[in-house]
Amino acid sequence: MNFIAFPALGIKWLIDPVAFSVGPFSVRWYGIMLSLAIFATLALTLRQSARYGITSDSFVDMFMFALPVSVIFSRLFFVVVEWDSFRNDLWGVFRIWEGGITIYGAVFGAVLTVVVFCRVRKYNFWNWVDFACVYLPLAQAIGRFGNFFNQELYGGNTTLPWGMTGNIIKAYPNPGVDGNLPVHPTFLYESLWNLLVFAMLMRFRPRSKKRGQVFAAYLFLYSIGRFGMEFIRTDVFSFANSTLRANMLVAATIAATGIVLFIIRGRTADAEWVAVPAGVTVDAAGKAIACETGETGETAAAAAAAGMMKKEESEVGKSAYGDILRALHEDGELQPQADANEKDAQAADANQDSREA
Repeated sequence: MNFIAFPALGIKWLIDPVAFSVGPFSVRWYGIMLSLAIFATLALTLRQSARYGITSDSFVDMFMFALPVSVIFSRLFFVVVEWDSFRNDLWGVFRIWEGGITIYGAVFGAVLTVVVFCRVRKYNFWNWVDFACVYLPLAQAIGRFGNFFNQELYGGNTTLPWGMTGNIIKAYPNPGVDGNLPVHPTFLYESLWNLLVFAMLMRFRPRSKKRGQVFAAYLFLYSIGRFGMEFIRTDVFSFANSTLRANMLVAATIAATGIVLFIIRGRTADAEWVAVPAGVTVDAAGKAIACETGETGETAAAAAAAGMMKKEESEVGKSAYGDILRALHEDGELQPQADANEKDAQAADANQDSREA
């Protein structure tokens, strides 16, 4: 039985990377944490999608394509960079349960899927990535605990109280690490950073003014955290056995891309973002008839009348969309009262006629 310990805290757990086995099949904690990350964030996404003009059915349709594509690209990125490890073991490419996937490969696969999906369905790409990217760091924060159970992606030796160790770390320490001493739990550092990024994006999204800037903020915020983490991590992940760390180079490139994209989308005059159900189309009478995401008029009208509208509108300021939706909302509130007043007037007229008769 394996163990993981935090000596200075007096904590020691007997825990194996394999959670349980069913016949010849083993279910690993790594896979369980990834599954938990996926389904927890999917559940949260579906609860909030209607607020941004995206129905749960549409999102699930996209998700069913994005999930396998993301897994494939996350593995391919790792295999390409670490090809020497797979050159003589091609079947090892498919043993993904042993670890060896990259978040940047997964993000690239997901974005590629959204591009194709939105083009086919004629949805607004920036609306979709601005909405969905907010939940990626939450999934990453949960998924990082899979590395904890595998005793991987740790840092150098440390005397800090939360320094960790384990039998795998002791037996197979990374280069430059003394296996007999505690190491930095970098999985935990990155998990906490991802939670902070998630909180910042959740706060920024209803305040953003231009489509695409939320996605750009995600690229920058996650990447600068990952870039800094590479100074602590001791696992070797470099291009062709060079001293150039692949993750550090990719993180710096993506962070710079995020900055450039944020600036470009901010200067795009026709890319106004409003934190109300996006893309509501109205007819000449001002009635909601469709969402730009392809939803029905009933969905658009229902979303527009949601109680969250007034709260978010006060956060992001007034807009043309907000005026239309507020008018729809107020009309829905006043109409029953107008009908009641009309009935009272008719009853009064009838009583007057009966007295005159």
